[in-house]
Amino acid sequence: MTKKYDREFKLQTVRLMQEEGKTVAQVSREMGLHENTLYRWIAEFKKDGLQAFPGSGQLKPEDKALRDLQKRIRDLEEENEILKKGHALLRKRPALIYKFIHDHRFQLRVAKMCSVFQVSRSGYYEWVKRKESHRSKRRKQLEQQIRRIFIDSRRLYGSPKVWQVLKQQGVHVSQKTVARIMKELGLKSRTVKKYKATTNSKHELPVADNVLNQQFSAQKPNEVWMADITYIPTDEGWLYLASIEDLCTRKIVGFHMDERMTKSLVLKALDQAYQLQRPKENVLHHSDRGSQYASHDYQERLRTYRMISSMSRKGNCYDNACIESFHSILKKELIYLEKFKTRKEAKERIFEYITCFYNGKRIHSAIGYFTPNQYERMICSVA
Repeated sequence: MTKKYDREFKLQTVRLMQEEGKTVAQVSREMGLHENTLYRWIAEFKKDGLQAFPGSGQLKPEDKALRDLQKRIRDLEEENEILKKGHALLRKRPALIYKFIHDHRFQLRVAKMCSVFQVSRSGYYEWVKRKESHRSKRRKQLEQQIRRIFIDSRRLYGSPKVWQVLKQQGVHVSQKTVARIMKELGLKSRTVKKYKATTNSKHELPVADNVLNQQFSAQKPNEVWMADITYIPTDEGWLYLASIEDLCTRKIVGFHMDERMTKSLVLKALDQAYQLQRPKENVLHHSDRGSQYASHDYQERLRTYRMISSMSRKGNCYDNACIESFHSILKKELIYLEKFKTRKEAKERIFEYITCFYNGKRIHSAIGYFTPNQYERMICSVA
């Protein structure tokens, strides 16, 4: 049975393609319409404008006269628009005229443009079918690769990281070219910057020396761990996240979330890291001076795990920069881009971000633009 579409449906469909920039192929797939049908609707709309798709009823003589007059006015306006936009091309090579016609084929009629520019339609269609140049094919392929990498990064990567991924895939192109193409395609990282401190260092508990002393390098996994707490806003209230990062691989080896910022929060993150990593040698554990990390229970757990405690100097945020950098990235790439109704929803999204994306998929400049999981496997295989 043939489907029948009313005038409003046809007008809305044509506007969807012209005003929102959707292609005929896209609309065909999304709406289940044949491409030829869509091309026919576009042609009819170009020809008759808002008077298109009149239905089966017969027009009155006065209506027909008005419609003919409106059509003539549109023809003159269209010819004027063609001449205004394409005057500089009239003296150019036919290939440039064909390109102009091709670029404006959804806004202006092909037959009308060919007539105004005094080129044949057959010549235009032959030009369309002609094989693309190697350079043009290369450009389109590069655009597709860049768009795929950008989308795969959850629209978070800027041009430097996209360029690094292309290099890993064996694509030879300059970073400036990648940046230019991303700008032309409108591919811009959607990260947001904000900051707020969390832990409380005003307490009377014993504080460990700053053993790490901003030496942010490690030769192997489970040599240095960095620990910190951050906050996540939800409609139900704050959710707190305690994280532990391996300085060598930049992998988040342990984390825990709770609605209260207590020593239990950090203890569970530490227990998880120890159970998953099972370090064979002593680990240097570095944190800020927060009461959770300075607590007797936490320090006792470090001794049980044969870990050496190190703490940042008072008021020096750079002493724990690596793990704070991770929390900053987490917020820019996830927390500030979404609004969580419940703590449960936030927990699920953060769990997926850390375990799947950050550790397993997101490349890191400090480890040669590998993912933390990749780098850990590489180091362990060499060892």
